[in-house]
Amino acid sequence: MALDVRLLGPLEVRVDGGQVAIPRGNATTILALLLDDAGRAVPISGLVAAVYGDDLPLDPETQVQNTVGVLRRQLGPARDRIETVGRAYRFRIGEDELDTLRCRAGEAEARRLRLDGHADRAAAVLRTALDEWRGPALADLPGRAAGAIGRRLDEYRLALLEQRIDADIDTGRAAGAVEELRHIIADHDTRQRLVALLMRALHASGRTAEALEAFAALKERLADSLGADPDRELVALHTAILRDKPADVEPPPPVPAAVPAMLPRATPRFTGRESEIRALDRFLMDAGAEAGLAAVTGMGGIGKTALAVRWAHRVAHRFPDGQLYFNLRGYDPAAPGARAEDVLGEALAALGAAAIPAGLDERAGLYRTILAQRRVLVLLDNARDAAHVRPLLLTAPGSFTIATSRDRLVGLDMNEGAEFVHLGPMPGAESEALLARRIGPERAEEHREAVGRIAAACGRLPLALTLVGSWAAADPRLPLDALADRIEGAANVLNVLVSTDAGSDPRTVFDCSYQLLDERDAAAFRLFGLHPGPDLTPAAMASLMGAAPAEARAALEALAEINLVEALPGDRYSIHDLLRAYATECFADEVLEAERRAAALRMLEHYLHAAVRADRLLPPGGHGVDPGPAAPGVLVEALPDAALAAAWFEAEHRVLHGLLRTAAGFQADLRVWQLGCVLAERTVDRSGGREPVEAQTLALAAAERRGQGLEQLICLGYLTIAHAEHGDGGAARDCAERAGRLAARVGGAWAGAFASYLRARLGADPEAALVEARAAKAGFRDAGDRHWEQRAVELVGSRAVAAGDLAEARGAFAALRSAAAQRSDPVAAAAADAGFGRIAHREGRYRDALDHYRRAVEGFTAAGAPDRAGRVRELAGDTREAMGDPAAARTEWRLAEQRSEAAGARAEAARVRAKLHALQEER
Repeated sequence: MALDVRLLGPLEVRVDGGQVAIPRGNATTILALLLDDAGRAVPISGLVAAVYGDDLPLDPETQVQNTVGVLRRQLGPARDRIETVGRAYRFRIGEDELDTLRCRAGEAEARRLRLDGHADRAAAVLRTALDEWRGPALADLPGRAAGAIGRRLDEYRLALLEQRIDADIDTGRAAGAVEELRHIIADHDTRQRLVALLMRALHASGRTAEALEAFAALKERLADSLGADPDRELVALHTAILRDKPADVEPPPPVPAAVPAMLPRATPRFTGRESEIRALDRFLMDAGAEAGLAAVTGMGGIGKTALAVRWAHRVAHRFPDGQLYFNLRGYDPAAPGARAEDVLGEALAALGAAAIPAGLDERAGLYRTILAQRRVLVLLDNARDAAHVRPLLLTAPGSFTIATSRDRLVGLDMNEGAEFVHLGPMPGAESEALLARRIGPERAEEHREAVGRIAAACGRLPLALTLVGSWAAADPRLPLDALADRIEGAANVLNVLVSTDAGSDPRTVFDCSYQLLDERDAAAFRLFGLHPGPDLTPAAMASLMGAAPAEARAALEALAEINLVEALPGDRYSIHDLLRAYATECFADEVLEAERRAAALRMLEHYLHAAVRADRLLPPGGHGVDPGPAAPGVLVEALPDAALAAAWFEAEHRVLHGLLRTAAGFQADLRVWQLGCVLAERTVDRSGGREPVEAQTLALAAAERRGQGLEQLICLGYLTIAHAEHGDGGAARDCAERAGRLAARVGGAWAGAFASYLRARLGADPEAALVEARAAKAGFRDAGDRHWEQRAVELVGSRAVAAGDLAEARGAFAALRSAAAQRSDPVAAAAADAGFGRIAHREGRYRDALDHYRRAVEGFTAAGAPDRAGRVRELAGDTREAMGDPAAARTEWRLAEQRSEAAGARAEAARVRAKLHALQEER
């Protein structure tokens, strides 16, 4: 069977002389990729990256496998040429069967002939190789991947053409080469190798002035278009022509016989990072015939080196002239950073340079000259910054440089056009898989929950996961549950994650980044150890620092630059959990007590004032907390409207609750109580799991230390509601009883009304609860508190429906609707609709009830009260069931259950589940 495949022009495949029809699209792209790597295995994941990029279809690997099946069918007798090698494919083809292989064989033969002094025969061989081109390579194939291969092959043609013209000049054909070179340079006017050939040809033809003019014209073009100067080889040629001694110009150094293969060992347990590997594959493909450059960035311990080394081994076969690896030690706990000139000296020695110049520029020039015609992969590991990398970048067509750094290396993007892969913590499944690779799949499966807990407690950081995995693997008897308990329960997780190997110890790895910070940035980093997280704004950091907003923003950007923090959408900055633990250590060890307290109080003031401002913009508002003026150095967030206020509360929810825990230790009891009060107003009519319970417990403790009875009463009331929402009826009743006794001691209409309100909320007897609700309404009216009176009116309506007094209920909800209209309160308006829906249901007007419930759900949702919308879903389900529509009832109740579960409202969730269970039993 005869096979003839051609890439150098339109794609052609002939089997036994007959043309094979290859379907255009993915099939031709995959065929081109396999032929470009003829004889070598191409991983399926690499084909996926090249064919689909980021726009992955469902199950892309299966799609590739199906396309390979199509190719095999089309190849007919040659179908077995596409071989399956594990999770890769290889196109087996002989040197005489593929035009690109014939060209490379001819190039190697021409090089041998030139070294033996047969330039004329070398030129003839190169002419035969160049005759393989029938037009632009793969010009008929669409797509990015095929285009990249075509550009690289056409660049290769240009390199062969340069070699052929060089051989012609050496054999006395200089005059004939001049016009050919001028024609080629018209399309490649900044290609210095072509201009060097033109200068040699002109000088050899006795046209020295024109040779010097060619140099001057190139120098001007380079300055105008690239801002660069001619390289050292061209300058040396120009000098030699001026002296009329071109023969003194040394030719480019010969390719040394030894091919460097310096990549370090790749870990056999490498796990995950498939999307990042596909991205690097895509960057390599896109580079085509250019000198490619990619950077892998991320925090210390995130796995940058492991990924880069893994990928470099995977693509090493595409760089036949060698692979170089250099550890730049930009962030190395064991050694200072490597100087670029020292690295270049090491590189030149590896490349077989006979003599190594002394200076940085001279070494860089020789390094690039030696590699000018070579396809080499260079891995620059652990760079300090872009300047550390820049002298070592390759410029040769078809070469590729990959750098890793904790720095974001943005300078390489702006000036060198680098592509970037940013590594974050591993996804949950990948982090658990990494642990499983270390400890064994059977053990991991048996203790799956413990593995998940360990991965989460390690912040899904590969460094920590590898460390813990090595402990577990070394001791098969070590209980994984106990190990998870130890890591989760540690006051400082870094005290558990300790290694005698500096490169494996998280604290030491983090310290390498921290020690490089200046005073301002180090202070900002330490303050992340005080902030309760998970993220903060530049305004919050300005308050923590007591600095100008511009200074705070600059510090955050500097920390993000070296991946100590991460910039998030919405102008926020977060920090990894293990880095936060390290920052907490630094804050405790390096900041004086007075400064710690001052920063904590500024932080509390910042969030309290913003919370008060936001709460007053949102319904129902009117909490009555007056924090007074902000302390010096505190920057209050600008919240001009209700939409921004709601978004602020949503973004800062976890911070505000964590702040109560943090501030409780800094003797700021008034501020703690005030913040707890504002938070309660945001959650009093919403479910919230254990958070409201914890918040009000802390606020109550602060009020008790202050000895303020009314403050304690308010906290006890909010605790009553929080316990009830969480499903702890006993704790709710205890708090309500304590509140009643305290209200009697405090005295006054408001205190009595508040106690009645709590009893009405908890009352199991509808009649008794209605009496308490009426008393609460009257008491709040007497106290002049319209805000709480409105809440009591809603409660009167609710308890009146339960007691069967629909007339009183109708009056209460009508009053609520009127008050909502007067105060532009969408929550109260939605509550009135929900109340009228309950009345309609009791009266058998089910369609009216559903209309009211629909408006209530829309109103609560629009007002940012999804939990109350979920409760209305439960009422709508009740009405659907009463209408004889169990399927619709089930839908509404399931929505209500999901909302209750998400909010942590266990009592509500249990009640709805009971209804769903009863409905199932009836079927």
